[in-house]
Amino acid sequence: MNAEVKEVLLLETEDEFKYMTVKQILDDNNIPYIIKDKGSGGYMRIIGGFSIYLKEIYVSSEDYKKAYDLVKEFIEKTKE
Repeated sequence: MNAEVKEVLLLETEDEFKYMTVKQILDDNNIPYIIKDKGSGGYMRIIGGFSIYLKEIYVSSEDYKKAYDLVKEFIEKTKE
């Protein structure tokens, strides 16, 4: 196992539908991810359940290719 696993940006979006769909695809395929909300987005998510601010989804460098292959068609079809 590689001790130097790095997080890689998979998706950056303000689109809540795209964000939730990519999260679901990752969940369905057991790919761990980290969410980073920009600005006060994290607080909005806690209070309102969603955020209108930019969201980033990161996966490990080891999972990136698999994750990208799973979501690339969806991401490309729904370009902002």
